[in-house]
Amino acid sequence: MLRITPSIYGEKVVQASTFTIEPGGSESNVAIALSLMGNRCGFITRLPGDVLSEKIIRYLKSYSLDISHITIGGRRVGLYWAEIGTGPRASQVFYDRAGSSFSEISYSDFDWNKIFTDTDWFHTSGISPAVSENVYITLKKIFTDISQNLRISIDLNYRSKLWEWAKKKQLSVHKIMWEMCSNACLIIGNETDFNDALGIQYGDIRTQDNYEEVASQCFKNLPHLEYVAISLRESVSAGENVWSGLLFAKESNSIVAYKGLKIRITNIIDRIGTGDSFAAGIIHGIINYKEDYQRTINFAVGLSALNHTVRGDASQFGISDVEDFLKSPEVRIIR
Repeated sequence: MLRITPSIYGEKVVQASTFTIEPGGSESNVAIALSLMGNRCGFITRLPGDVLSEKIIRYLKSYSLDISHITIGGRRVGLYWAEIGTGPRASQVFYDRAGSSFSEISYSDFDWNKIFTDTDWFHTSGISPAVSENVYITLKKIFTDISQNLRISIDLNYRSKLWEWAKKKQLSVHKIMWEMCSNACLIIGNETDFNDALGIQYGDIRTQDNYEEVASQCFKNLPHLEYVAISLRESVSAGENVWSGLLFAKESNSIVAYKGLKIRITNIIDRIGTGDSFAAGIIHGIINYKEDYQRTINFAVGLSALNHTVRGDASQFGISDVEDFLKSPEVRIIR
């Protein structure tokens, strides 16, 4: 997918005359962040094989991602337009993904046996099944055929501007997303995703007790679930946020909550993709830090806080960047 952004900071799409065009997308953002931290990653998609596809492939290769399973077919690359907010005006995203090569994907486009032969972890997001029924059916088939030894993570990533196919068929997005999560070991979301994507109610006042109830419902209904991660954002303005997160881990017969550092972020450059770096930080920690879950949630919060400081979707930071940031006396940690 390509992201199109007004080249002049703060301009709205309707007034802009010049734009920056660069690859983007939730799953690729996660893969890039993980790769920059030394994890071996690949990316699976379908592209039309045109010059824009070549731009995307070169971009993915520049981050050392395995692109050998990308298939060619269809007519066009999906697009999204990003309007960066400033002051009291929030950022906005406008999608143009109907009829894209990815939206017309099918299970038979890929050699899944080959893909999963040397794979330990499969990550996707709620954006993918929202794009089209084809993607939803493909993911259902993947999850049916996946080995039980393969771990699955899903970032709920509810997008109200998508899901048109489900609305036309009067299908429940909540039911679809519970089904998508049925084999997941890790579910990730922000403060509103669990209500919007899964229909879990947790009141107007969001406290740790509310989120513990959210996690409890997820663990109760999803037998394969081991972790629930929630990113927490308090927006002062488009340029200033307070950022944190929670990680719930199933330990023996209980659910243990780990609260991440609370960091005040000022002079935000671009917040699009910061949830993806949070997801990558959680996955990286679970894989590499084993049962040190406090380290994992702090790392995820730190990585995603840094991602607010650069333009573009993807993280540009390695492990040492995050560790140095968290140790720095300049970091505004709220205690």
